[in-house]
Amino acid sequence: MFENWALQASESDSISFQDFDVEGLADDLHRHSSYELVYISAGSGVWQIGGVQGAFGAGTLILCPPRVMHAWWSGSAAKSGSRTSGIVLRFSREVLPGSLLRLPEMESLRELEKKLSAPLEFRVLDQARLRTRLNSVDRSKGVLKIARLLVALDLIASLECKQVVAEEKNKADLGSKDFARIERVKRFIEEHFRQHISRSDAARALGMEEAAFSRFFRRTLGMTYVDYVNNFRVRQAAALLGNRRGMGIEEIARQSGFGSLASLHRQFKKRLGTTPESYRKAANSEFQAP
Repeated sequence: MFENWALQASESDSISFQDFDVEGLADDLHRHSSYELVYISAGSGVWQIGGVQGAFGAGTLILCPPRVMHAWWSGSAAKSGSRTSGIVLRFSREVLPGSLLRLPEMESLRELEKKLSAPLEFRVLDQARLRTRLNSVDRSKGVLKIARLLVALDLIASLECKQVVAEEKNKADLGSKDFARIERVKRFIEEHFRQHISRSDAARALGMEEAAFSRFFRRTLGMTYVDYVNNFRVRQAAALLGNRRGMGIEEIARQSGFGSLASLHRQFKKRLGTTPESYRKAANSEFQAP
């Protein structure tokens, strides 16, 4: 049975830690007032940060600054035989105060904080060492917990990384009216993504003029309606590629709402940086690993 599991936890503590092992990630776009670090130790799927998507697998490590929209998705273990596991670690801005970062001993963390003007994706070569450092944070309390978080961040700061440019026009919290509207349009897309659904179709579903709808959608989610729909369809295709190994890629294109195999290839490459065939091969090789 497919298990929906969202990467969302209490923000009442300055540091919160989750060690997870689940059948499937079915997250919704959300943001936090804290920093969020997500490390994937097993499984594969798709992450989204702002309007940018990428594929994740074992060893993926992303550090997201506060107030940036993000989400994670993976397929169902019932069909693929694989689970998704890893660690989510959140910490407040106050853990890295400017007075602390100005100390000469904090040079590595100072440089890391500068890079965090945008989310960071790291290349992890020694996963065992990283997991040991992260687990030490969970096992600690009080001042020692903060100290061990700083030690873990010092290790992460030494890793090769790249920024994920995630444009967001609006970072304010949604009002109840806007929240209800965006939930309605999300449901509309989920119910009709296999069909041709134009921007005008979605605008009519919300009872809005097309131009006003376009402004509302971009202001609220930080991306265009067309980008959101294509991102959604790519996620569906990625799930089918991992879960339905006997399904042909042309059929996956149709089931995901793409009008042609060429369209699937173009959008998959654009948004995940790889081809459907390469994604399936990587997912299957991970599932078969001892």
